[in-house]
Amino acid sequence: MALITKNGDQAANAVDAPKIEFPCENYVIKVVSIDVEGGHAEIIERLKVHAPELDPKATGINRSSKGRFVSYSFRILATGEEQLSALHSDLMDIEFVKMVM
Repeated sequence: MALITKNGDQAANAVDAPKIEFPCENYVIKVVSIDVEGGHAEIIERLKVHAPELDPKATGINRSSKGRFVSYSFRILATGEEQLSALHSDLMDIEFVKMVM
């Protein structure tokens, strides 16, 4: 798994970083955002640039109890750390996205 710092850089020197083998099917990407109209569609659009095989209908969606935030879970085919780093960067560029895991 690629560990990504707050700035979107890979944390290559992390001692306890778990290792995964690429390609990795069903790699989970979690996105936490403010619940805005059209937010899901914009996130899907950015994800499909890096993971064209993504099935938008297979998205896990959870809304916060007060309805302000929403979290999404996506499963992609992770092809490498470069893909994951670029994906993280693109998603964090969305104004209403607060966290990508």
